[in-house]
Amino acid sequence: MKYSLYSLALLAGSAALAPHAVFAADAQINVDCNFSHMKPDDPILMPNMPGMAMSHDFVGNRSTDAYSTVDTLLQHSGTTCDNAADSTGYWVPTMKLPNGEIVHPTYIKNYYQANKVIDYPITAYPHGLQLLAGDHAGSGPNPHVNFLCGNGNGYTHTADQICGLRAAGDAVQFNIAIEFPNCWDGNNLKAKGTKNAVYSTNDQCPADHPIKLATVNMNIAYVLPQITSLDVSKIQLSLDPKMIDGKLTEQWGSIYTAHGDFMNAWTDQAARFMADRCMNYSMDCGTNIPYSYTDAKEDTYVSNQGDSDKNFGSAQTLLVQDDWSGAGRDSNKQMMALMKFAIPAEPTNLADYPGVSFKYKIRVYDGNITDTAAFSIFFYPLSNPSQTWSENAVTWNTMPKPNYNADGSMYMNNVQQFRYVDVDKAVRAALAAGKTEISYYIGGERHARTISVNSKESGKAPTLMLIGYQEVVEP
Repeated sequence: MKYSLYSLALLAGSAALAPHAVFAADAQINVDCNFSHMKPDDPILMPNMPGMAMSHDFVGNRSTDAYSTVDTLLQHSGTTCDNAADSTGYWVPTMKLPNGEIVHPTYIKNYYQANKVIDYPITAYPHGLQLLAGDHAGSGPNPHVNFLCGNGNGYTHTADQICGLRAAGDAVQFNIAIEFPNCWDGNNLKAKGTKNAVYSTNDQCPADHPIKLATVNMNIAYVLPQITSLDVSKIQLSLDPKMIDGKLTEQWGSIYTAHGDFMNAWTDQAARFMADRCMNYSMDCGTNIPYSYTDAKEDTYVSNQGDSDKNFGSAQTLLVQDDWSGAGRDSNKQMMALMKFAIPAEPTNLADYPGVSFKYKIRVYDGNITDTAAFSIFFYPLSNPSQTWSENAVTWNTMPKPNYNADGSMYMNNVQQFRYVDVDKAVRAALAAGKTEISYYIGGERHARTISVNSKESGKAPTLMLIGYQEVVEP
């Protein structure tokens, strides 16, 4: 479900963070990140100048510093974000409370959103794109920056709030929401010295910035159990230091200087999947953006319904039907989908991902086409995993034998949509046996209903995904 700003803001007392959008987005994913480190560095505006920038709080990539580039971020890809495919560097100015205490974000929730994707589809983030949002010289409200007290009445552009304890009574929670521009000029990856990105108007990009991207809505949460109230107008944010009497001296500005920096370091496959396989389908993919993936190399279905010698290798729709009633499966009519995948490799630098669980999942686009019932279907391995087959030759009479001990099951209904099934255990067993490919049958719900599954020829190919995930706590 995708929520409006108002409905999510009502949940703020329980630590929910709302995307900065007036209406629910047509498409979105979300990424939660914990605080990583503080440094007086800025690899976008002051590259290769360590210690010369304002104090920044970094989340996401743990290695971000003055020397960072997209290549170093991907080389040192350890991240505080829940999705391991996102090694992006995100940073914001350090915050000082009215009592002088320095505080850091407890976590940041980044919503990637897009509207009107059917008319104006988005493009994947280019490798190394830099984006800036907000105004480090701001002196008043900014339409792309919002503030929220966890016990308040919703997001506002103005700093005229007193934050009390949130509903749980355990802390003051203060959120800053920063919306990044979403129209790229198609040429400039670097933000310094350029206006490489601007904001869309009614979700359409101008001619001089024609490339529409997903909008990054950075929602920064400060959970502060050490205080009972917070005057937002008296918050200070770090500014670039000045040389005073030969000494580099820190500077501070008002809450209206809030801003954010973004240096894209999603894996290239993840960035393409986000745009082309998720958001341009008007989907909310949550955290199901893979580190890497492969589409089915081959897929087909086999049938013993009077066509045991027929090959269906070019079919756009794969049909599945099982009937285990009466005398049993082998005495009844059957159709089974068959698909083969190359196995995506795990990262070579696994040591950079402490706490991350990498799992293999298959995504298929399917649904019950017999009636409105919901039920489970099953993913069966081959009895002999080494047996070869070809989508343009295999028939019911020549098919490799399935092993009816299912590696996974998927609960589904009559809605045609993408669904996911965990096949991690089986894929890892194949890898341990030296395999680089894995094949699966999809069997039905055993009561003769028919299921349709889109094939690779349909444009919505079955996909084997490697997803890396770690829990980010939102206290």
